[in-house]
Amino acid sequence: RSLSWTERGQKEMGRGDLDAAFIFHWIGFDAICSGQHRNQASKEKIRKFLVTAVNAGRDAIYNLVITRESKTILTLAANAYVFKPFWNHYYKNLDSQDWAYSLIESVKQTIRNLERGERGTFGTLKILFDCLIELRNQLVHGGSTWQSYVNRDQVRDSAMIMSRLLPVFLDLVMDNPDSFNTDIGSPPPDLDYRQIKAEHDDYVRRLAETANEVKRSGYREYLREAIERELAVNDDYEFAASVRDILDR
Repeated sequence: RSLSWTERGQKEMGRGDLDAAFIFHWIGFDAICSGQHRNQASKEKIRKFLVTAVNAGRDAIYNLVITRESKTILTLAANAYVFKPFWNHYYKNLDSQDWAYSLIESVKQTIRNLERGERGTFGTLKILFDCLIELRNQLVHGGSTWQSYVNRDQVRDSAMIMSRLLPVFLDLVMDNPDSFNTDIGSPPPDLDYRQIKAEHDDYVRRLAETANEVKRSGYREYLREAIERELAVNDDYEFAASVRDILDR
């Protein structure tokens, strides 16, 4: 899943749609960080993932991303519009909070992390992802306009960083399956597929009976189409025939 979204994100980078590139790359990151049946990657999940990634491939992350994109990282870290305390100050009326002081301290810490070389890899990533998470929230939750000119700098920097980081993360996950919780986005090992199929088949059968009870022909046909879609992914031909028999009553 992550590979597919990463590939799409790379295509959007080539097309110049930076908003889409960032969002698709983030979906790819979310796929290896939290998985499909969990909530989106929280800060705690991301922190744990970053710890594991740095332990598994500090050299790769530092040499392939941080050294090559130190300017992008620092300029993003210094951008007030992806610094959460900045928005908290104005939207939540936290007047006592000096967001500028906090941001300057964060910028100084970013510089110290970069100056530490490989030893500062995790610290650099931690501050970087605080910025990336803030931009994700703005884009995904409707807090920004597509291709808005006022956020081009942070979107461009973030898309670039994600396009560099995610391939490295994917290599680390695939090369170190015992280090990462690689089954986090997979079905639980005790998942009973026969039970799932039986329950789903029962639902489709009951839906067919419901369709027959709908008086308006248009809505009845809509439900029949929905049922046919369900049957299209079911390779039990006898079951499909029994459902169609119900619809033909």
